[in-house]
Amino acid sequence: MSDTLNDILVECAQLRGCFPLMHRVLHEFDWFVDAVIWGAGRLLEHEIREAEEAGNDTLAQGLKKRRDRENRLQARFKEQYYNFDDGLELIRLAEAFQIYCKEQYGPIQVFSRDFDDTQQEAD
Repeated sequence: MSDTLNDILVECAQLRGCFPLMHRVLHEFDWFVDAVIWGAGRLLEHEIREAEEAGNDTLAQGLKKRRDRENRLQARFKEQYYNFDDGLELIRLAEAFQIYCKEQYGPIQVFSRDFDDTQQEAD
């Protein structure tokens, strides 16, 4: 039996280079789903204003980039991958996340805790 959601998230963790550390990809998936559904929220706009008022241009620019990215994700994926009544919404959002991961992280990278030991033995 295959678990489609798990399979997609494992592949995304491999693309991200953090497998088997799934908590990292789960955190990013949570952020991604939130961005697709809601776009950049009012809290982020408030944080941008606060950073600008405090004269922290570096923080304000970083927050604006995040806002723009979240709004682009919503514009790109929401209509096609969200708001269906067939019970497969989470799988579709995972498929959208898989597309995002492939674009962001490229080919699958394998993380190994033994990498340093293996490299030292080879040298």
